[in-house]
Amino acid sequence: VYGDCKRPYPKDYRPEIDVSDELDTQGIHRFQELIGILRWAVELGRVDIMTEVSCLSQHLCAPRVGHLDAAYMIFRYLQRNLNKNTGRLAFDPLIPPCVDGAIGPDDVVMDHWREFYPDATDPLPPNMPEPLGNPVVVAAYVDANHAGNLANRRSHTGVLVYVNNSLILWYSKRQNTVESSSFGSEFVALRIATELIEALRYKLRMFGVPIEGPTNVYCDNKSVVTNATVPTSVLSKRHNAICYHKVREAQAAGIIYVLWIKGSTNLADLLTKTTLASNVKYDIADCIFANRSILIEDGA
Repeated sequence: VYGDCKRPYPKDYRPEIDVSDELDTQGIHRFQELIGILRWAVELGRVDIMTEVSCLSQHLCAPRVGHLDAAYMIFRYLQRNLNKNTGRLAFDPLIPPCVDGAIGPDDVVMDHWREFYPDATDPLPPNMPEPLGNPVVVAAYVDANHAGNLANRRSHTGVLVYVNNSLILWYSKRQNTVESSSFGSEFVALRIATELIEALRYKLRMFGVPIEGPTNVYCDNKSVVTNATVPTSVLSKRHNAICYHKVREAQAAGIIYVLWIKGSTNLADLLTKTTLASNVKYDIADCIFANRSILIEDGA
């Protein structure tokens, strides 16, 4: 009844086009309670169910029988896989190397940013304490599932932020706008990641934690990386201008350092797609909980 327990719910199930009967008042309250519990589980570190919980959370006002069954499937998945994947996150102080195959701007290109954004600076808290201890390195993985919602064609953003070799922040949410191309949805995701990174860097500095260099932001869309890292690149889509300049200004200020990686090494895939193969979902989650990188090989 509740699936094979190899994944939170079947990869061909799409909550947004579920046409099963609507729940009665008691069923609605039950569904909302279950989603509340699952969202706390996500906050406590169960990033492997975050995308599915995010998709179901979009139907809290008028859930259907299929949505309630999908929520029970997630609980069954957690129960059956507790020994195999405990979902525990541990702090790893080791500083990871740059992802293999990552491509970004060189130092000469970085010097040209001052011509385009002369006032760009890394905002430092005016009353921050003196940084003490060993410096930390911040890195982030960004991805977007373009037009992933079959009902309204809105995209889904996924962001993973690391401090040293430890996952600190995870984000999976439907975007507010409809983008006509993957370029637009990826740039929206990159802008969201930039804002999360700025907030985290500010917080770490207020805690007195020294930060070493800009944050490496890994993205698997070459066009987005080119527009974000090449000062002379031109934007042809005006409606993406705000995201475009927000990301480029952060790059010019030395807050972020956008790098291209292969899609097979992008851990943020876990937070954008519910259609990943079961073995791929497990491999990504296993690498996140084990604090190591991964080369994704798709399969059944």
